[in-house]
Amino acid sequence: MQRLPKRLVDGAQLTATAAVYYTAPANSLTTISAASVTNTTATPQTVTVYLVPAAGAPGVGNVVCSGRVVAPGETFNIGGAIGQTLAAGGTLQALSDAATALTLVASGYVTTP
Repeated sequence: MQRLPKRLVDGAQLTATAAVYYTAPANSLTTISAASVTNTTATPQTVTVYLVPAAGAPGVGNVVCSGRVVAPGETFNIGGAIGQTLAAGGTLQALSDAATALTLVASGYVTTP
């Protein structure tokens, strides 16, 4: 078994609709060790984050951060994602109320047999 550190999302700007920012590789488990969003605008913005199982869709059953307001210039740590595991094909998805207002960064560990 091998467990390697990995940058899962490297500074992606969120869109206004849920989009996939990371997909767990085949035959692996991904554990999220850090995840944050930074508001790069001068107005408050909201963020919603989902950990979606393979072949699933974002929704109330897999949301880990819902409508959290991020102040201008603030970096918010997404505590609900920390320590969570995505099985193969699972995705980290997110959205903002305004496209290109929030920047997502995440890292973790990928474990393979």
